[in-house]
Amino acid sequence: MMIEKPVKQNYKPLPQMRRRKKRQNGAGSFLRSFLITLILLGSIAILAYHSDIQASISELFAAATGTNSGRNEFNLPFSPRRQNILFMGVDVASNAVDPFKGNRSDAMLLISIAPYGKDINVISIPRDSKVYIADRSKPDKINHAFAFGGADLAVKTVEETFGVKVDHYIALSNLGLIKFIDTIGGLPIYIEKDMHYHDNTAGLHIDLTQGQQVLNGEQTEGYLRFRKDALGDIGRIRRQQWFFNALMTRLKDPSVLVKISEVLKIMPKYIQTDLSVYELSQYAAMVKAVDMSSIQVATLPGTPSTKGVVSYWILDPDKTQEIINKLVYRDKSAPLTEALNVGILYTPSKEAVARDLKMHLEQNGAIVKMQNRSKLTHDHIAVHNLDVSGDVIESLKKTIPEMQEKQTVYDPVGFNKAAKDFTVILAGS
Repeated sequence: MMIEKPVKQNYKPLPQMRRRKKRQNGAGSFLRSFLITLILLGSIAILAYHSDIQASISELFAAATGTNSGRNEFNLPFSPRRQNILFMGVDVASNAVDPFKGNRSDAMLLISIAPYGKDINVISIPRDSKVYIADRSKPDKINHAFAFGGADLAVKTVEETFGVKVDHYIALSNLGLIKFIDTIGGLPIYIEKDMHYHDNTAGLHIDLTQGQQVLNGEQTEGYLRFRKDALGDIGRIRRQQWFFNALMTRLKDPSVLVKISEVLKIMPKYIQTDLSVYELSQYAAMVKAVDMSSIQVATLPGTPSTKGVVSYWILDPDKTQEIINKLVYRDKSAPLTEALNVGILYTPSKEAVARDLKMHLEQNGAIVKMQNRSKLTHDHIAVHNLDVSGDVIESLKKTIPEMQEKQTVYDPVGFNKAAKDFTVILAGS
């Protein structure tokens, strides 16, 4: 990898990888942008189960490709090799006329799909990560790569920094996100704390109250951009993860399905990608069978640092490499020789559930520690010891009711840590 080591502010670049072929920009046709939007936001997983809507998509697909609709299947075999997609959420603050020129990618997710679509892992790359931008001599924040050279430079920087191949990219402007949420009628989500922040220069006004809320488009953007707390950008990334979970739940509502035609009309100009229609059809076939709770996510670990007035996230090279090896390359951990040390963090309303979970974990041979907290964020499983195999977690989720449907989040830094190996967070949301 080619990231800054967090010692003495020394910046020694590692040898660069070979350059990849330049990608074509642009979303293409309305159909293409429509499918990108659905796949990106997970709704294709819902639509594929509805035969009438699937038939409509097949007809649109046939019209765009000039082929017979009866021959276009949405159950095509997926790629026999790993696929990595870089998703970027682009802030249009610098250039609202052309969202994809001169603007920063304030959200970066590396989505890794196993051969034949067996599983999906997602790595969040902090926007303030201090790296060497490809073709530039000085280190900078990784989100500046998109502003300097668009999707091509952002992809090249991710490849050279982390030693992974990026097969495709999808960029979505924040204005597109606002339009999408408003079009589907808002987003129900649990707000884990009061969030108040005003920046007249950036036109950003955030006024959110803790509790279950239905957010409109601008409020959703504020929720995703808020970082004026102790966790800074890392808390912001966590909220991006909770956002996608809430969105998947929202897209199960039948009332959202009738708004597809509206999405089709407004979204194309807010999206940029190098995916073809044929490739999108394969992703659609795969995503419809994915259990969203089985998706493993991680934020690249590091520590906050400042140099002058500029704030950075200094990536930990060793732990970052471990995350990439585990979630991209699917390296298998050696079996643990000791009993699992598991923590349970729970709010007062979840004490009974926590005690049942403790009993079930102990029946599986784990050593369990419980801690009561007055406030917690969202339900999830935080894995702190990267030697704990994902297969172990999935096996426990299948047999222990209190762990089912909870997303696995790799947390080696230990933001929600109550034991050495992993912690189950029972927040009631």
